[in-house]
Amino acid sequence: MNDIQIKNEIQDRDNDTVRLVFAVTFATGTSISDGAVTITKADWLDMTGRQKLEKVANQVSADMLSTIK
Repeated sequence: MNDIQIKNEIQDRDNDTVRLVFAVTFATGTSISDGAVTITKADWLDMTGRQKLEKVANQVSADMLSTIK
C-alpha cells in the first residue's frame, strides 16, 4: 500500500465501537475510496494515529488474502 488515509472516525455509542473510514491507493494505482474497519472504543482511545493506520492496513491485508483460494 502506497498511501493510506483515515478519512473519518465515527463513534457508535450504542455498540461502544468506532468505525475508521479510510481510503487506500496501491502502487498499481488500484484504490479503495471508502473502506471501513470497526474497532472497540477502548482500542480507539488507546491507539495513536500511526497505530490506527497500521490496524487498517493489517485488516485490509488479512481480509484480501483470506479471499484468495
